[in-house]
Amino acid sequence: MANYEKRKEHLLNDLTTIIEKLDGNLAKLEDIDASNYRKHSLKKWYEEKKAIHEIKKLLHDVNKYEKYDEKEMDKFEKEFEEYDIWL
Repeated sequence: MANYEKRKEHLLNDLTTIIEKLDGNLAKLEDIDASNYRKHSLKKWYEEKKAIHEIKKLLHDVNKYEKYDEKEMDKFEKEFEEYDIWL
């Protein structure tokens, strides 16, 4: 059980790190002049999407999420590049 507890604590620490990183990135975006609302909203959405992707990866690594696609973010970023949307 000690191994399970270590894995659980490691997973929770990683989740905490991801959420804190997301909070920090969103806070930085709030500080930026939001004069271009559309671009500002897209940046926030991108940061949220990236955090969700990282959480899916963590859950996949501990066999708790089957639908993880390693290349999901690459596909997502390519779509944005296609439409010439800066992230």
